[in-house]
Amino acid sequence: MQKISRLIRIALVLLVAYQVPLQAQDRPNKGYIGVGLGPSFLVGNNNVKAGTGLNLNLLNVGYTFGKGFGVTGTWAGGAHIFDLDATVNNQGTTYTVPTEVELSYGTLMIGPMYTLQLTDNSSVDFKARLGRLYTREEAKSDDAASESEKSTLSASLGVGYRQKIANRWCLMLSSDYYAGRQQYSFATGQNAHILNFTAGVGFVL
Repeated sequence: MQKISRLIRIALVLLVAYQVPLQAQDRPNKGYIGVGLGPSFLVGNNNVKAGTGLNLNLLNVGYTFGKGFGVTGTWAGGAHIFDLDATVNNQGTTYTVPTEVELSYGTLMIGPMYTLQLTDNSSVDFKARLGRLYTREEAKSDDAASESEKSTLSASLGVGYRQKIANRWCLMLSSDYYAGRQQYSFATGQNAHILNFTAGVGFVL
């Protein structure tokens, strides 16, 4: 009987020792830090055919505090190069000049996030952020060249999907829409409307 009791105690100790690291591994992940790359689109102006640009998300972070609610932040930038016909008024004469435009932008934002857990290894993040939008334009034609820089308050709405592929790593897909009271020189009266699609990897916290 004493041997059986001793064996039971040893088995219980081994079971507890085995379960502790399992519980630590099964602890739900509360945050992530990621990077991503994808296409960028200037939307909202049918008169400007900017085509597809490139977006680089240098820092995509999020952390949940409880019941799915948390905070998110992003530091991203992108660039578009396209041609357009710029209107020029010279001493009462109006004409158009073929112009090459290079537009680059950067955003630094933070805001609330809600995470919907789909499975143990996948989730969807709904994000709303506020911050700064910086734009820089370079326009070149046969007659002239110009540069301009602007910065304004901007808001962003986004949705992201995360799929865990290892203990500390995940694949990330996201779509983000940025809007700011930012007038482009090549489109007078046009506020900034940028739509990005990003794919990348993240480190799970």
